[in-house]
Amino acid sequence: MKVRPYDKTIQTLFDSGFYVIPRFQRPYSWEKEHISDFWVDIIENQDNDYFIGSMVLYSHKSEFMVVDGQQRLTTITILLCAIRDKFLELAENELAEGLQGVLERKDINAQVRYTLFSEAPYPFFQNHIQKMGKPDLKAKVGDEEAALKSAYDDLLSLLGDKLSSIDNDGTVSSDRRRSEKVNFLKLMRDKVLGLQVIVVELDNEDDAYLIFETLNTRERQR
Repeated sequence: MKVRPYDKTIQTLFDSGFYVIPRFQRPYSWEKEHISDFWVDIIENQDNDYFIGSMVLYSHKSEFMVVDGQQRLTTITILLCAIRDKFLELAENELAEGLQGVLERKDINAQVRYTLFSEAPYPFFQNHIQKMGKPDLKAKVGDEEAALKSAYDDLLSLLGDKLSSIDNDGTVSSDRRRSEKVNFLKLMRDKVLGLQVIVVELDNEDDAYLIFETLNTRERQR
């Protein structure tokens, strides 16, 4: 078994591959309290190398299949989508397009793909959250889709509250408010992309699940 752990930022992780959450993985299940805790961690973090844990992956053809870390990776993707949409609300189209370039890009065959692809909630996650602009496909909304939509709405609301606080800040002149909002969104973007993660890469699914179970067993025994 070859175990290859790498210390990566979310930016380098997204730049270095395409990631798939298989259909058989447990569905997205973060609730409002998990989103709130994650948000506080991001907002209050003053370090440039904030560590958010480990992820276990195995290589499959030209992709990496996600065995552990799918909840965090999905939430990070949703937050980046929410930041992108706030850029659009401020008519910062170039900044939105730049961020979208992290969320989807061309593969080696010049096919445009989402950096993170979740099989179970397809096409809702892809078309209603990851896609820039209005969705163009109808999608069935089950429990997982509702959880994804709730997470997106919560993060969009939290961003909106921060932007509204700039409008209500008497120390910020009216002609500076827009630029302050843009700077805040850029800061949030950079914080998210700068999050640190330990990525454990395996060559096959069996080895990946063995490592996953080993890590979880040790965590439960602490």
